[in-house]
Amino acid sequence: MSRYLYYFILITMVTNLIVSVPKILMRDSKDGVILSMIIAVITGIILTIIVINLFSYFPNMTFPEILKKSTPKWFYFPILLYFASSWFAAGLITLTNYILMFNTFVSPETSITITTLAFLLVISFGMFIKEKSVLYMTELVLIIFLPFISFLLIKVYTEPKFEWDFVKIAFTYLNDYPSYNSYSASMYMFIGAVNIVIFNKYIKIKKKAGLKQMVILGLTGVFILFTTYFIPIGFNGFEQIDNLTFPWITTSDSVRMKYSIIERATFLFIILFIGVAFISLLIHWYVSLKLFGSIFHFKKFKLKDTNLTPYLIVFLFGLMALATTRVINEFELVKLSMLFYNLIPLFYGVLIVSLLTAKRRLKL
Repeated sequence: MSRYLYYFILITMVTNLIVSVPKILMRDSKDGVILSMIIAVITGIILTIIVINLFSYFPNMTFPEILKKSTPKWFYFPILLYFASSWFAAGLITLTNYILMFNTFVSPETSITITTLAFLLVISFGMFIKEKSVLYMTELVLIIFLPFISFLLIKVYTEPKFEWDFVKIAFTYLNDYPSYNSYSASMYMFIGAVNIVIFNKYIKIKKKAGLKQMVILGLTGVFILFTTYFIPIGFNGFEQIDNLTFPWITTSDSVRMKYSIIERATFLFIILFIGVAFISLLIHWYVSLKLFGSIFHFKKFKLKDTNLTPYLIVFLFGLMALATTRVINEFELVKLSMLFYNLIPLFYGVLIVSLLTAKRRLKL
């Protein structure tokens, strides 16, 4: 399995470690969240391996190319539209979460419109670079930021204020029936591999994913989900954890670094995770742009020799992002995120059925 697929999965996991996913898990802290996470890890690994192995039958082909080559327009058009819209929504959730977090904890006096425009300006430049450049940028961001994030996580785990007794209390609910909301939110952590729908053309899958890849994904998923859910509980207690709007920001504010220039870890957490969120958002919207571009291409909408359809799509992305961040609040965002996460099994189902249909029609 290509290292870039690991990067996509890891980027998604790290980005969602401190936003909507932990909030949803905290809400179900007394309703089977632990069993939900266990089932989600198993399901997420299996579905990830299936998707990657199916794409190995179509080397150097994007998902739109696969469908257009093997299926009629009435079949591939709604599927590509669905995936493009879903990936845009995934990026919008990430963007809105981090903008609300930034305005709440870093720059409360700044207009949310200005903050959104600043984020969009940076993202827009990245939307028009080459696919390989996106892959290299993803690798560079992880190389730069992951060591610092790892250091902060180690610091959190070794902090004297962390109470394992609170974690033990949370584990007493292990036998409760699983919650679908927690299950789908946990499974979303593995969805980064689905970026292969566009990047399969530039990623060489030399052999099918197997047991080794399953073990790596499983251990990473267990660690990230354990950290996502139990660390805030260890710092804030079990009973009131579902009342926190940003559980991880409150948690990081309990950590101090005596000999650092910045004593409060909160600012480092926010800066580092925003850096990772930028690349996560870029990947989501980049994939969405390519999927929309595969079904919408206005030949006469051009300036000299440059077709302006991609620029129009990015402009519409920005307008929808501005409208969303102006009207939504943290509680509404969690509800919308939960609705999006609940559709993840359908998302995987449509993708797998489409690839199996293409494989059968091409007789691979």
